Amino acid sequence: MSTSYTLPTQGILTDALEIMGVLAQGQTAPADDYQKVLTGFQNILKELPLHGVVWPKITPAPVAITWSALTPGVVAMPADYYGAPAFTRTVNGGHPPVYVIAKAEYDRLQYEFIDPIANPSLEPQRIYIAPNNVGYLWPIPSTDPLLQLTYQAIEMDATVSTVPDVAQAWIGGLGLWVANECAVKFSVPMADRQDIERRFLQRRQLMLAYAAETAPIYFEVVG
Repeated sequence: MSTSYTLPTQGILTDALEIMGVLAQGQTAPADDYQKVLTGFQNILKELPLHGVVWPKITPAPVAITWSALTPGVVAMPADYYGAPAFTRTVNGGHPPVYVIAKAEYDRLQYEFIDPIANPSLEPQRIYIAPNNVGYLWPIPSTDPLLQLTYQAIEMDATVSTVPDVAQAWIGGLGLWVANECAVKFSVPMADRQDIERRFLQRRQLMLAYAAETAPIYFEVVG
């Protein structure tokens, strides 16, 4: 007996339309209705961290970070970068860490003198990641440090045919969440909207409790 449970995005959207009373069970909604609820579902996936629900999608293997001699002190994060960075550089076959620091610490380091004669080949030891996902290295390397990064990726956009990558315990509540998000767009009567909201808040409380109990713990040592 299989214990895995997945639900394609279309199933979640259909559930939301049925909860709102827009669609009778067994019917197929017009494409325009699916697009409306799909937009609401996209917003929910992007805003999960705002609700305290985070589903980490850490890269399974380190990703190489491109370095250029034209801009040796600056590197760009991957396009799907979200957070939880862990950098390493490559030295003699080893991979020592490059620690992520805050802006204040990066600014302070700019005043530290590094003797270029005693240190002819500089290797980065720290990196500050700006809000625009640009990384600033310290000290500025003179050659490619062969940086590698593991990180949490952003939740990619869902399509009607895809299966959202979320915890199984949340799948049943997503249709209710989408219905609560989109009820005004579909002119659901106030009494029904209030009932949907009440049920959604109860379900979200359970989801948050589950997320807190199963959340990963991250440790970062800087020094």
